[in-house]
Amino acid sequence: MSSFAMSASASAAVNLVSRARAPPRRVATHRASSTRVRAIQEPTGETATAEEEAQPASRAADEDIPAPVGTASKEEFMAWMLGVQKLPEGKMDLVVDLPEGRGLVAREDVRKGESLLEIPDATLITVARAVSESKLGPAHVKLQEWSLLAAFLAEQALAIEQGDESGKFAVYIRALPRRTGGVLDWPEEDINTLLAGSPSLRAAKDRQTSVESAILTIRGEFPQLTPGALRWAFDVLFSRLIRLPSRGGELALVPWADMLNHKPGCEAYIDDSGGMVCLSPDRKYRPGEQVFASYGARPSSELLISYGFAPPVGENPDDFYDLVLGVDPDDRWAEQKAAALRGLGLRPVETFPLRLNGYPKQLLQYASFILCDPEDPSELPELAQRALIGNKAIGGLLGMVTKKRGTQGEVLGGEAGEIAVREMVADITTDALSRYPNTLEKDRDIASQDPSKPSKGKKSKFAEEVMPPSAATGNDGAFPNADAWVGVFSEPVRQTQRSVAAARVRVSERRILAKTDSEVRLQLRKIKADMMTKSSKSQ
Repeated sequence: MSSFAMSASASAAVNLVSRARAPPRRVATHRASSTRVRAIQEPTGETATAEEEAQPASRAADEDIPAPVGTASKEEFMAWMLGVQKLPEGKMDLVVDLPEGRGLVAREDVRKGESLLEIPDATLITVARAVSESKLGPAHVKLQEWSLLAAFLAEQALAIEQGDESGKFAVYIRALPRRTGGVLDWPEEDINTLLAGSPSLRAAKDRQTSVESAILTIRGEFPQLTPGALRWAFDVLFSRLIRLPSRGGELALVPWADMLNHKPGCEAYIDDSGGMVCLSPDRKYRPGEQVFASYGARPSSELLISYGFAPPVGENPDDFYDLVLGVDPDDRWAEQKAAALRGLGLRPVETFPLRLNGYPKQLLQYASFILCDPEDPSELPELAQRALIGNKAIGGLLGMVTKKRGTQGEVLGGEAGEIAVREMVADITTDALSRYPNTLEKDRDIASQDPSKPSKGKKSKFAEEVMPPSAATGNDGAFPNADAWVGVFSEPVRQTQRSVAAARVRVSERRILAKTDSEVRLQLRKIKADMMTKSSKSQ
């Protein structure tokens, strides 16, 4: 048997999953496809329609969030920043009615590269400062850093609710939004429906599960911290925490800097190397223009889960679709393959980023190794070296290691291997595309909407559904003055924001999958045509 053969047991397992499109000759392809299907299969929920997505859903009650949160006015917050925190008068104003909600806008001309913000160190809420300001006691410092900061925020908010505003950051706590729009604020039904078919579904569930677990751990030490206060605190942290580069990536809440909004493609980053937190803009701004920063090279799915928004389709150059491949646990040489991969610094399960501009060839090399089935398992280390030499994982993204495609390693199995791995990728993309419940046309219609700012002209049926006249200006009854500053909108508006952002993610993912599918099928046709030409010439 050749090193690229596949065991009969794996073939049978594949046929149970892929029988609908499983030509008998595509044995090696289906083995990997089966592995992928098991890896990505998630509950798909009911088929989502625009009308169903527009319906309000139940969510956590506002009374679960400490009442003082969101009660500080913009003017009170600015007085605290300029007076108590000694923030220098700068070139930016805080504006609260932007499309993104809060944001910083240039008051006067801003030059490219000049220093903005200049936030003093004493304003930062770091782990060390949270411990020093907290009254939770010695057990507080034993918490993991995210949990430690969440416990501090919850403690401070609950203290203010009890009438104690002596904390150094009391005004800042009261100025924080009640809700961020991140996935922690989503009803379970929305997570299952709006993210159906997307890898984001698992990421969202993992986020919620990890936070609930952390809350249980914190309350085991500090039962006085309520679940609602802690859930709000984690929501704030995911949407506002900054890593300080000159301090080894130390986490911190940075008042004022956390008012900056993200823009895809922006290359302006927070810098704390000079003893203050500053921002050097990557372009010039005129008065009235919003100043942006980069939250990092984040795909729209991650922006949605952490921050509650997604850029319009096509505007995020950092979008990618995570394709997960791994050694089939039913493979007769599964343990030996895993050992060979670990010997190269790789894992038996790896993630590869698919992008609109292509996919990494290392994906094909890795796939050819997990597909191979030598008679003698002692050959596996050498096969791994041939396929993957030099492609060691960095940050979990194998395909990001080499800048030039195909300069390291090889696809095992010759032309047969080149065909098999591409057929596998085609099977994976086809399967992934079939998991989205909405039609692409419907998702595009939803993704194109901006229901919070309906056009004066023709309004789509979707916009009419999600923004009826009675809901367009409505507010939660508990907070009659709710707005972008407080972070509370009427539920129909919030539901619409979730629906549109999720649709943008779905469309972006589907575009990448369709482009990858088209590319590998084109390559397959070319390889097979070349093989036929060679065969005809040899006859």
